[in-house]
Amino acid sequence: MTVESHPSRFDLVGDAALAVAVFAASLALLAADDTVDAVGVVLTAFASLPLVARRSAPLGVFFLTGAASVALRSIAAPAGPPLGPTIALYFVAARTDVSPRDVRLALAFAVALLAGHVAATALSADVFPGTPVAFGVVVWGAAWLAGDRARLRRERMAELEQRALRAEREA
Repeated sequence: MTVESHPSRFDLVGDAALAVAVFAASLALLAADDTVDAVGVVLTAFASLPLVARRSAPLGVFFLTGAASVALRSIAAPAGPPLGPTIALYFVAARTDVSPRDVRLALAFAVALLAGHVAATALSADVFPGTPVAFGVVVWGAAWLAGDRARLRRERMAELEQRALRAEREA
């Protein structure tokens, strides 16, 4: 993947604010389980704060947030979906400069992460987490679909703008 063309300072501040908001929300989900400890906070940080680098390394951010989220699930049971990886997956799907190889890699890693979350949840609960699996598939599928649709819309708008410019030059 290539780097987006020079994000503005406003974009970078927005990315930092997003990362901090996801970290805070993830801590709240962790606290709902009453198992907040230093390791949980550190893993929650790794599962959310890398979003600040989503423009320069979206696939790497997805990998890091996802791996940290699986590690967190193996030691705690935060309520709700893993927010950091879910948002990172959206940004991977929303990129216009993603190669087909990167798309396959991201989807394969998403399946592996989902399996990791299922295994971690199953081991901690001693039962197969059917509802969390279905919920995870729906949430991550929706994140991918929303990102993909946003990308397609941007590509279509750019194509329409180019057509309008060509028609204007020809007229």
